[in-house]
Amino acid sequence: MDIDLYIDFVYHGFYRLDDIEERFEEYRSMAEEQSAGLADDEVILFAIYGFEEETERFIYANFMLRRLKLEQYARVCERLSKLCRLFCIGNG
Repeated sequence: MDIDLYIDFVYHGFYRLDDIEERFEEYRSMAEEQSAGLADDEVILFAIYGFEEETERFIYANFMLRRLKLEQYARVCERLSKLCRLFCIGNG
């Protein structure tokens, strides 16, 4: 299964699921390192996964390291499709 890969919202091509999982772990690790300096009302958004509406098949992954206030994070969640999953880390 090929999955579209984006890094900071820039398209990088099709990748296998194994490659996506490896990239996820890299970004999760980087987010954990950066989380030590977060305030209580902040998170680091490190991945967004998108799914196809009809089949709910995993179709894209977008990796980033975005430091957001919780209110900004809530707005991002509201704006994105219900077929997206967001991954973030807080300082706790």
